[in-house]
Amino acid sequence: MIYKPIIWIVDTSIFTNVLNVPGRNQDRINVLNDFHERIENKDTFLLPYAAIVETGNHIAQLNGNLKYDLAKVFSTQVKLAIEGGTPWKPLNFPTQKSLLKWLDHFPDFSCKGISFGDFSIIKEWEQQKELFNSYSVRIWSLDCNLQGYES
Repeated sequence: MIYKPIIWIVDTSIFTNVLNVPGRNQDRINVLNDFHERIENKDTFLLPYAAIVETGNHIAQLNGNLKYDLAKVFSTQVKLAIEGGTPWKPLNFPTQKSLLKWLDHFPDFSCKGISFGDFSIIKEWEQQKELFNSYSVRIWSLDCNLQGYES
């Protein structure tokens, strides 16, 4: 069997566990174990814009000093990702052309209970699997709406 390198598109549910966001970190130990194993396997991690926005929103809803402290960690991690200094790389923000095409398909997904954030991650997965057909492109999520996406 030929091994295909794996590209993981990281969902909010994973990013919040890695950053240890209270109320969103219930699977932290398992996520960190999987994360370390995947890093050792030399897998690639892509951080979609939706996961950045949603994680920032969850942090902003916290109380007290923890909000500020986690917002600093979050900001540092996203900056490092943009600069190539962390295990993940940010995906480009959707272009106006892509967004217009996505919007035509969103109503069908919304009827299935899939949020626009999750929908945008699915669309990013579709684009990445076309770009990197010699890789296995997968969505890494704890959300049942995003599980099972792999090329």
